[in-house]
Amino acid sequence: MPNRDGSTVTLVKGLQDIIDDFDLIICDLWGVIHNGITPYVSAVSAIRAARAKGVHTVFLSNAPRPRTHVRQHLLDMGVPQELTDNVVTSGGLARDAVRAEFAGKKLYHLGPHGDRNTVEGLPIIEVENPDDADVILATDMDYGRVEDHRSWLVTAAAKKTPFLCANPDRVVHVGERLLQCAGAVADLYSSMGGPVRWFGKPTQAALVSCLVEAGMSPGTARKRVLMIGDSLQTDMAGAEAAGFQGLFIAGGIHREEFPALEAAAIGGTVPVATFQKLFGVNKAVPNAVMKRLVW
Repeated sequence: MPNRDGSTVTLVKGLQDIIDDFDLIICDLWGVIHNGITPYVSAVSAIRAARAKGVHTVFLSNAPRPRTHVRQHLLDMGVPQELTDNVVTSGGLARDAVRAEFAGKKLYHLGPHGDRNTVEGLPIIEVENPDDADVILATDMDYGRVEDHRSWLVTAAAKKTPFLCANPDRVVHVGERLLQCAGAVADLYSSMGGPVRWFGKPTQAALVSCLVEAGMSPGTARKRVLMIGDSLQTDMAGAEAAGFQGLFIAGGIHREEFPALEAAAIGGTVPVATFQKLFGVNKAVPNAVMKRLVW
């Protein structure tokens, strides 16, 4: 797949059409490999076929949990074990930062009890109110609506308490439902003047860490690395930040816009201006687009 020349985005029918251009695939999970409940058979087959061609693969997830938890979740859903050897999570990266920078400090966990494994084992003093915290670790939401967090976080924002966002996703599909995530609360906290640190995509550090996870040199040619994901704000922006190629799965979060994008294609390409009109001028522009991940 050639580098995007700045004027068009390529529509790709299958991963096999471009696989020879890459040494490493970094693949998002939710919305690409599974829907939170069951895996997409065609996507799993595509990753397996890529590995059979000698391409390294890493699953990079904005799941706010340790990688061991995410790996087990994949296995429980039926993803083949041999595909789960390389997993990087935003939760794991956030845990590393807490250990390195906030040992012995007071930490407030923003998120449900089901995310307790992200906090367990950390060398911190956990508190029950963000007003008392030296640091906030966010894995999800405390309340059903983002705006409901404003009064809950107003004192912490005024105190400039660091907000570590272990799940940068703003929304995610769970089956057919679209739910807001910790990233949306982080945006609110930032708008209130509170300092936010992001882990996972779209940070360059998260994507580059995947090279090490796969046993590859951090100096690997950037154009030989492909990031596959269904979010322009995290997956494609991350690819752009790291200098990697980006394959956008438009049948995920943006499934409603894909038919118009496909209709606008001329000779297998879409003008960047058209892409931006459909998806937003402030969003990252990928190198290529596919409706869903298939081989």
